[in-house]
Amino acid sequence: MVGGRSERFGTDKAFYQIDEVPLWRHQVHKIEQLMPSEIIISANNKQHFDTTHKVIIDTEPNRGPIGALIDCLNSTRIERVLILAVDMPKMPISFLGELVCSGCGSVPIYENGMTEPLAAVYPKEIIQLAKNQYLSGSLSMQELVKKAIKEGLLNARKITEPEIEFFANMNYPPET
Repeated sequence: MVGGRSERFGTDKAFYQIDEVPLWRHQVHKIEQLMPSEIIISANNKQHFDTTHKVIIDTEPNRGPIGALIDCLNSTRIERVLILAVDMPKMPISFLGELVCSGCGSVPIYENGMTEPLAAVYPKEIIQLAKNQYLSGSLSMQELVKKAIKEGLLNARKITEPEIEFFANMNYPPET
């Protein structure tokens, strides 16, 4: 997912470069190593990506990650999708692989019950739940995944202490 507004960051995070490579390419490279049948980049209408992968432009602006999830699920025949936010550069391929290999929907969860819905695997069956929630006026991914866990659409995958750093996101540009 790269379609956020990056308001706190000041510029589009997707194109922020680490070692002369934009963040979006770093994240796509991780996913490519998992050898998926398809990679979908969820973007807003102001972004352009030089890639052969499918780019899905938000069907409606300002719907946040829940809108991007709905759009991605609507754009594919694949039964499960791995969602990875562009601003989690410390997320290792091994953790993503574990989520994918779980064989079902899987969302990382902390001891306190908070989830990490932007590094998770979602089954196609979650789409109606996501649409209903969006239509009710809620854009909360936390709310969506908690409902999906209750309904058996997602499994909760406990985050261990050493894994917490994987979820550090880049909300502000690094100080130089």
